[in-house]
Amino acid sequence: MTIWTPDLSSGSGPVYRRIAHAIGAAVEKGQLQAGDRLPTHRDLAYHLGVTVGTVTRAYREAERMGLAIGEVGRGTYVSGPIDVTPPLLLPGHPRTFGKENALTGGGDTASIARQNTANGYVQSGTASAPVNFGTADVSFTQNRDSQTPYPVKLDDGPINFRMNCPLPPQETHINQVLIDIAQGGSIENLITYKTEYGMPHHRQALAKMAGRFGLDDNPDRVLPTAGVQHAMTVALMTFTRPGDLVLCEEMTYPNLRSLAAMMQFRLRGVAMDEEGILPDVLDSLCRTQSPRVIYLMPTLHNPLCSTMSHERRIAIADVLRKHNLLLIEDAIYGFLNPDSPPPLSCFVPERAIYLNGISKSVGGGLRIGFIHAPIQYIAKLASGIRTTCWMTPGINLELVTRLINDGTVERYESWHREEASRRLGVILGSLKGYDVRFHPTNYFIWLSLPDHIETTELVMNAANSGVILTAAQQFSVGVPPRGLRLSFGAERSTERIHHGVNIILRLLQTSEFSDAQVM
Repeated sequence: MTIWTPDLSSGSGPVYRRIAHAIGAAVEKGQLQAGDRLPTHRDLAYHLGVTVGTVTRAYREAERMGLAIGEVGRGTYVSGPIDVTPPLLLPGHPRTFGKENALTGGGDTASIARQNTANGYVQSGTASAPVNFGTADVSFTQNRDSQTPYPVKLDDGPINFRMNCPLPPQETHINQVLIDIAQGGSIENLITYKTEYGMPHHRQALAKMAGRFGLDDNPDRVLPTAGVQHAMTVALMTFTRPGDLVLCEEMTYPNLRSLAAMMQFRLRGVAMDEEGILPDVLDSLCRTQSPRVIYLMPTLHNPLCSTMSHERRIAIADVLRKHNLLLIEDAIYGFLNPDSPPPLSCFVPERAIYLNGISKSVGGGLRIGFIHAPIQYIAKLASGIRTTCWMTPGINLELVTRLINDGTVERYESWHREEASRRLGVILGSLKGYDVRFHPTNYFIWLSLPDHIETTELVMNAANSGVILTAAQQFSVGVPPRGLRLSFGAERSTERIHHGVNIILRLLQTSEFSDAQVM
């Protein structure tokens, strides 16, 4: 740990900012070097005579400024040299949508408008601006029939806005397919051991699904997995080793953080704008940090709802190819945005591991996903499947194969887009005037919070009021923004969704605090 204490005798402004700027000054003077570990929060607080919370806030400010990086369980370190380190830009940030498309350096006006609309924004005058739902037209959902297919009571337990588990349409087709499988005389063949590669007709069906999204439909490039999380685990265990650096968006799928702790690889977020990661920052990180792999969600990013434009995908692919960086693309939400560009994997097919499945469209309980990869990687990835679960269950694969081949999966995808749009109307109708980021056919939104609202306190107070939320900290790799993800696919009635979002609205308007005792 570095023996360093900032001199705060001069200067003005909040103490936490003076500490952060002192770190920057020490780096410029050579008193601190890249990789130096900063004093612990408690030690620095003791030496400066301030609270631990002040030091925590100071280190977060230093991270925001690109001066430091915090690693869970290891401490805070002086950051390596990075040419460009803009903070994560969220709706409401003054630079999020500057005039004349300042962040993206110009571009075709029509394509910019399409991208902004896809990411939940509308045109306001000559500059693109976040939607203000006090005036925005959300009639595309509000005029739908509000009759819910899942009638339940408001008192059926807590309202769950945390889990992003969309419910499938209520119909009996899957029941009939299961009956057909049972009566077809192939059950014994489906419950015996098979290879980790799966049966040929199963791989053909999964390759057909991959082809529908724009990838090569060669079944030799496809492996069945027990869900996308399993595919993600297999890809990371195949291509990383303890100590390797893995890049991702600054806000990312929480399970990636869990895998980093379990597999002991280092995780670092790449700065983002309204489309996703910034190519120049990625290029700088590749030059200075030598990452092994990058994990991205280019289409309907979780939790920010953003989708990379065609031009951004080309720029990112150029950086990946330039630095020989392996891409792991999580496309689980791609079907909810049918107008998105082709997968990022299509732009760098020789360096891409593409992950997808049916957890969000058909049912997570089936645990069926797939890996699409260059043929030269298939044997290594298959070994990872064998090591983790030997094989993907045959009966589940058979069911999903038939649902793909008879068009059910596509039909369910279309239904989900309609259902998500209908539910979104309930959410937007209540959150008028708040800073919300959304996609018109997605099952979750990103809600930026006013400055006077503490995210963790809002989550706690909502839980005490019977509403379960997910705060930004769950997704953050670095300094979390002020906001939360609100998922509305798991609830069985729009009445409960409406009731839950009104509870959130009341808490936002009154800044209520719980009377619960803390022990």
